[in-house]
Amino acid sequence: MAELNNIRTISVPSIGKLPLATPAGTFTPAGESREHKPGRLPEDGGFLTGYKPAVLELNINLQAGVDLDAINAIKNETVTIRLESGQVYMMPQAFRSGDPAGWGDGESKITIMSNTSERIS
Repeated sequence: MAELNNIRTISVPSIGKLPLATPAGTFTPAGESREHKPGRLPEDGGFLTGYKPAVLELNINLQAGVDLDAINAIKNETVTIRLESGQVYMMPQAFRSGDPAGWGDGESKITIMSNTSERIS
């Protein structure tokens, strides 16, 4: 059976390791996007390219001592994502995007974005 490639840890320099819930969330590295461009005939079609930022959508476990204000204040940080497979990605100048994380039922959601991402191992 193949090993699933899940998020193992997320580190933020100003906070340390984030306490992740189960499931931890999703990570989509930055990269080129493609959109279909139809033509008059099928062979005349093609695609347009664009660029998508890196997106990290996390489920946070709200343990005692978690500083939700610090998590909501994430901006211009170098976030490190370690996967179960051993791969490591870096999101430079990352920032919390969208709505701030809140309290409730022991878990909260947060989205972190970066214009670029890089696989470092």
